Amino acid sequence: MSRTIFQLVELVGGWGERLRLFFSHGGDDTYVVEHFLKPKVETAGATVFLDAGQIQYGDDFRQMILAELTQCEELLVLFTRSSLRRPWVLAEVGATLIRNKRIVAMTYGPTEAELQELGVLSLLGTKSLLRLEDFDSYVNQLQARVRAHNNV
Repeated sequence: MSRTIFQLVELVGGWGERLRLFFSHGGDDTYVVEHFLKPKVETAGATVFLDAGQIQYGDDFRQMILAELTQCEELLVLFTRSSLRRPWVLAEVGATLIRNKRIVAMTYGPTEAELQELGVLSLLGTKSLLRLEDFDSYVNQLQARVRAHNNV
């Protein structure tokens, strides 16, 4: 059965009032993202999409990801040596760039020079990199954006 983009948006949660954040990561990083980083982001008040556990066997992965990216206001992408080998991570960055939404790039492992060599920094433009050890500062900034979003 073919679904429209609007049906898929409803399936992944609708166009709610809360700020929606898409968390992009590599499969090898799922445990850390799901159990340590995502809960911290949720304390800021954002609704977080993480493909782990939200896409079931038989679901159209591509359609579900694109539908969720259509809804998100912010992309948080974790660049690790694992995620840099995952084509979908860069596809998610590209889709978010086209929509002109906020991209926060966090790095753990790869150096800035390595990201430059791979062309990732060029893709991100002037966006600064968030180091994992500065994650709490990001959560505080996100909390301020969530408050501003809710007052609109």
